[in-house]
Amino acid sequence: MTLHPHPLAFARNTALSFAIAGLLASPPHSLAADPLTADPVAGIEAGWLTPPARPNTTFAPDQLPPRAAVLPVLEYVAAAQIADMSRHPIQLSTGSNLAEISSNWVAATFYVGAARLARVSENRNTLRFLTATAEHYNYAFRGARAERSLLNADDLAIGDLYQELYARRGQPGVIMPLRQRLDFMLPHLNRPRETAALIWWWCDALFMAPPVLARQSLLTGDPQYLRAMDKEWRRTAARLWVERDRLFLRDERFKDADHLGAGGKSIYWARGNGWVMGGLARTLEAMPADFAGRDFYTGIFRKMAGRVLELQQADGLWRSDLNDPKSFAEAETSGSAFFVYALAWGINHGLLDRQTYQGAVSKGWAALNRHVLPSGLVGAAQKTGDRPVPTRADDVGPYATGAYLLAGLEVMDLHGPAQALPEPALARDDEATILATTPQPVAPKTVVGDAEKARRSQEMRATRALAYDPAALNPASRSGQ
Repeated sequence: MTLHPHPLAFARNTALSFAIAGLLASPPHSLAADPLTADPVAGIEAGWLTPPARPNTTFAPDQLPPRAAVLPVLEYVAAAQIADMSRHPIQLSTGSNLAEISSNWVAATFYVGAARLARVSENRNTLRFLTATAEHYNYAFRGARAERSLLNADDLAIGDLYQELYARRGQPGVIMPLRQRLDFMLPHLNRPRETAALIWWWCDALFMAPPVLARQSLLTGDPQYLRAMDKEWRRTAARLWVERDRLFLRDERFKDADHLGAGGKSIYWARGNGWVMGGLARTLEAMPADFAGRDFYTGIFRKMAGRVLELQQADGLWRSDLNDPKSFAEAETSGSAFFVYALAWGINHGLLDRQTYQGAVSKGWAALNRHVLPSGLVGAAQKTGDRPVPTRADDVGPYATGAYLLAGLEVMDLHGPAQALPEPALARDDEATILATTPQPVAPKTVVGDAEKARRSQEMRATRALAYDPAALNPASRSGQ
C-alpha cells in the first residue's frame, strides 16, 4: 500500500486523529515498529483498513440461516464500514458528517450495532476502534453552543457507546459527561406545564435519546432518567402516533395538506418508523419488567409489528413510503434493516409470535444481504433527510450498517430460547481484554534513542507510582481503572 502525506497538517499534532488511509504520512519503517498502527501519530491502525475476505452473503429467504453463517457476514460488513470511515479525514465540526468517524447520529447508529457485535465477536479490532473513537471525543457530546442544542436527541445518540464501554469496564470517567448532559435535560423533560413545542418533535428522536436515558437508569440504579424519558416519549406519541394506521408520522408537518403523498394519503416514512421500532427495542431492554408504564411501550411495539408485517414487499424489503410503495418502488435498506431487527428482536424477547413473524425475518434478512456491495458496505440506503426520496443501489450510510448489524445479531439469536427483559448486566472485561482493546497514546516524537526511551519509561513508572489513586482506597473498583 502506498502512503502519501495527509492534507490536513493539524492532524499531525493530534494524538488520536483519523485520516484517509491513502493520505496517511507513514513510511514503511513505522509499520515495522508497531504492526498495529498504520500511522502512530494519526492513530489509525493497519488492522482497521483491510476487511477480511468476503464470506458468502447469499441466504435462502425461506430458511432461518445458521448462526455460523451469519457471524462472518456481520464481521465482514462491520470491518468494511470501519475501513471506510477510517479512510476519511476526521472533521472538527461533526454535525453534517456522512461517512467519516464522527460524534453525530450518522456514525453513532453504526456504533450501536458495532458495540453489540463486539459482545459476541472474537475480532478485537471492532472494540479497539470503538474505544479509540470514544477516547477521541473524550466521551463527550456536540451541541454546547445553545441550550436548545443541549437537548438535541441526535447529539445524544453516541451516549450508547459510552454506556456500553462503561458497562463493560466500570470506568467512572466514561459516563461523567453523559450524566452531566442528562442531568441538564431532566428538568426540561419533567417540565410541569405542557408546551407547544416538543423536545423530541421528530420520530427519529425516539431511537436516539430514550434508550440512552432508560439505560442510564439501569446502569446507575437511579430511576429519574427512565421516568423523565417516559414523560417526553408519551408527549411525542400523542402528537405523532396514528392509531388507525399503527404507524408514526415523521413530525407534525406531515399532518397538513402540503405534506401528503400520492392520492392525498399520509406519508409514513419507512426509516422514521424503523427508528421508532428500533428505539422501542433498545428502551425495553433497559426498562424494568415492573415499570408502571411498560405495557404502553409493548403495546405500541406489537401494533407496529403487525402493520409492518402487512407492508413487507415481495422482495423481502419495505419501501421508503410505507403508505405508497408504488411511488418509491426501488429497494431501500435503512428502514428495512430496522424492521428486520425489530421483528427478530420481538420474537427473541417473547413479544411476537415466532410462527407469525419468523418467515418475514428470514425473507428480509436474505433481501438485505442482496444489497451488500462489493465494498462490503450496505447499499440502497436512503440518504439522510426527513421523508421518502428516491434511493440508488450504491447509496450507503453508516446508519444502515448499524441497523444491519442489529438485525443480523437478532437473526443469530433466533436459534436460542426467548430472552427475559430487561437484559442482564454485561460481564465486566478483565484487565487483559481492556488492555488489548484500548489503544494507548504513542510517545512524543521527541523520544528518540535508547537513553531518552529509558528516561521516558522511568517517567511513566513514576507517574503511576506517585500519583494519588482513588481506586487504591477501594481495590474492588480497580478493574475499572
